Amino acid sequence: MVNGGEEPAKLAWRRTGIALVITVVFVLTAFAAVLTVPARVDAANPTAFRSLRFGILNLAITTLNPMKITLNDEYVVVYNVFSTLISYDKSYNPVPDLASSWSLAPDNVTWTFNLVHDAYFTDPTAPSDRSHPVTSADVVYSYQVEMATKGSILNSYTEQLAGVSAVDTYTVQMVTKQPYAAMYSTASAIPILPQYIWSGYNQPLNAPIKYPVGSGAMYYDNANTTSNVLVLRKNPNYFGLADYCQEVRPDEVRYISYSDPGQMVTDFTTGANTLDGIISPDPTSYLASNGLGNWAPKWAVDLGFVSEFAINVITPQIAAAYGYRYTANPVLLNETFRLAVAMSIDKPQLIADALKGLGNVADTLVPDTNPWHYDIPANQEYQFNPTAARQMLNAAGWKYDVNGNLNPDATPLALAGGQMPLKVRFYTLNTAPEWETAAIDIVKWLAQAGIQTTDRLGNTNPGYGLYSINQMSGYWLSADYDMWFWDWIFTPASDPSVDVLEVETSGAIGPTSDNYYSNATYDALYNQSLTTVDQTARRAITDEMQRMIYDYHSYILPYYELQLYAAYTPTQPRTAASPPDPGWTNWGDWVKDPGLTVDGDLPNLWFQVSPMDYLPPQVSSFPQIQWVSGNPTSIGVSATDPNGGGLNYTWDFGDGSGTQTSTASPVTHTYATPGNYTIKVRVKNGAWTSCSSTTAQIVPSGGPGANLPPQIKSLTFPLSHGVYGVENDKVNFTVVANDTEGDPLYVRWSFGDGSAIATNYSALNTNQNTAFRQSHVYAANGTYLVNVTVTDNQTGILNHLVWANANVLIENAPSQVTEIGGSRNPWIDYGVPILIVAIVIIAVAAVVLRRRRTMKKELGEEEKPASPPGGPPPPPPST
Repeated sequence: MVNGGEEPAKLAWRRTGIALVITVVFVLTAFAAVLTVPARVDAANPTAFRSLRFGILNLAITTLNPMKITLNDEYVVVYNVFSTLISYDKSYNPVPDLASSWSLAPDNVTWTFNLVHDAYFTDPTAPSDRSHPVTSADVVYSYQVEMATKGSILNSYTEQLAGVSAVDTYTVQMVTKQPYAAMYSTASAIPILPQYIWSGYNQPLNAPIKYPVGSGAMYYDNANTTSNVLVLRKNPNYFGLADYCQEVRPDEVRYISYSDPGQMVTDFTTGANTLDGIISPDPTSYLASNGLGNWAPKWAVDLGFVSEFAINVITPQIAAAYGYRYTANPVLLNETFRLAVAMSIDKPQLIADALKGLGNVADTLVPDTNPWHYDIPANQEYQFNPTAARQMLNAAGWKYDVNGNLNPDATPLALAGGQMPLKVRFYTLNTAPEWETAAIDIVKWLAQAGIQTTDRLGNTNPGYGLYSINQMSGYWLSADYDMWFWDWIFTPASDPSVDVLEVETSGAIGPTSDNYYSNATYDALYNQSLTTVDQTARRAITDEMQRMIYDYHSYILPYYELQLYAAYTPTQPRTAASPPDPGWTNWGDWVKDPGLTVDGDLPNLWFQVSPMDYLPPQVSSFPQIQWVSGNPTSIGVSATDPNGGGLNYTWDFGDGSGTQTSTASPVTHTYATPGNYTIKVRVKNGAWTSCSSTTAQIVPSGGPGANLPPQIKSLTFPLSHGVYGVENDKVNFTVVANDTEGDPLYVRWSFGDGSAIATNYSALNTNQNTAFRQSHVYAANGTYLVNVTVTDNQTGILNHLVWANANVLIENAPSQVTEIGGSRNPWIDYGVPILIVAIVIIAVAAVVLRRRRTMKKELGEEEKPASPPGGPPPPPPST
């Protein structure tokens, strides 16, 4: 001991050793955090700017005037920017939009629309400005200007309107000429224009629209939109959250144009360009193992895309009446020729070659996904047979070559003297590989029948012309083509008349007709279909119209193409984006709910997707209420914040008592009057709102059968990833219930996957909240509806079997990669931290050893070590 302490060498070693241990523990702890905590772009930030980005093939916008739009991308802009009176949900059921409610008077012609009171027009140059509310005057103006503008593509939707007027600031009345079967289509088709802008246009059809001003969920970002990028921004004035609990979560939706579909798929799968999804990848890439073959989620959606092989049948009379310079090649007006063309198109083979099987054989113009589709009986369909088609043409006089020689096997065939040769121009799009693949097949088959095709300049090799959307639109609007292959885009909810079959009416020549067909009988049937309210009678009319188009063979419909999509979630391995993107989840099932598709004209997807860096509240269940009047009842919703924060609740009990706010659930409420009530709740975290509703059955208190049923307080099940669980992992469910009289409670579980139902029983303290727990393992991905029922097996004036439902989402186990923003290289993710730890440990050990040797040397010079007991005495000092 030296001065009551340890020897200096031992003290120094201990201190250094402690430092080494602390350093190692500190580094290892940090390393463990690297291994166990996923990397995030930022800490959860409810106010961060979030972009949703999609690759799209050949973005095409030629106009943003709602009266002149014809291309799909134009519809995307217009119906995201403008409100309509009614809209459609993700399953294409009609839902309120600018009109919160509507009614039809007993006269069957007077419609009343009640508008929301908090809609504003948003100007992209001043998006926060709320100085222009949307009122009934704007609705009246919008409908009247469409009624007066015959050249508008929307004019046909207003032809049955006798008048539109404002009852008051927020009430509009429409009177139809007769009972009108397509009123929903009209109310969902007419964009509500700002009168304060449009009334300044002398010719609305030619209005110089630089950017649209509307009141919809999005606004057009004119500052960032270019010829290759379309940007829609979240409308800060949108009324959807307040009125319908519809909240746009992306701050912007960005469409990035690609001309090469393969490059688009590559960019998406590798993380380049930060694409969250892609629209219309080519079928080969969609199926290929080195493309999207094993990708999830991806969807092949039957949306109503109708491919059309159209033969231009404009007559000299039609051309003169409508001011067209072009008159159809007389061959095109010949019925035998058109039937021969129809017999020379192998629809299943086109689907196999051009779409790689991703389509359905078509027959009529109303698509197969639409409930109004008429399926031509198989024994009445024309069959693919080019040989029989040639024989039919030969019999009709086309058995000579162009030099007038008898040659039934010639291509092109001609009439005697080489007259009227079967030589026609054939155009299609250059926007995707499948168009040319189909064109090659069609040219080959037509040649077998004796029909020769050329491009616009008359070249027979390759026998077709590939043109851009703008070029094709120009040929359409000038009626200057012979045959083409393009498509119509409808929806599962399209009205069969005004949305679909109208394009073949004489009135459509000019705005929408692209084969210039005109038939007085067809027109009369069309008008009759608009005023036939009886569904059975109306179907007979629309079936006949579809049959007429099929039999005329000017519209030959090869297939209903499935639209292809893919989206990204951070559970999939992909190269990190730069700058890092947190990613999105909750895409939904687009096949089941086609109203979610990103290139549709509905904003439903923006209301559904959730940003991975800050998720919305998750409402797992909202149990029904059964109780008696005059007594307080507990009303609770099971909700959590995946971000770990607190929640705020806004309750509407449905009895006119107003709203109540709270920071916790459940709450207590007393219903004064018996009845059935709808209870609504809004649950909000730091950024987002989620809504739910349930029912309350309130009966008089007292009297016989006064025994009260159980009450379910909550149904909860924390999931392994906040919003979803992982297949083959255990999900732990807890239901909390009580019974006023303390009766024994029986609980039955159904997990939604067909598994056996478990039964639990409790007879202890059930007059207090009692937790019943059950676990379950889901073996496959999917969304499962869990049902839990609780009963006390008693009887009374109320049903004693109460229940709660919840949806449980199960997905694939996340890949072993860090979150977006981290590296995807395990040598970097794990090797670098290990190397750092090793270097630190070695460095510390080297310092300790070096310090120990130094101290030994110093101590050896200052003091010799004592001899062990019993050893020889030390030598005498030297002299």
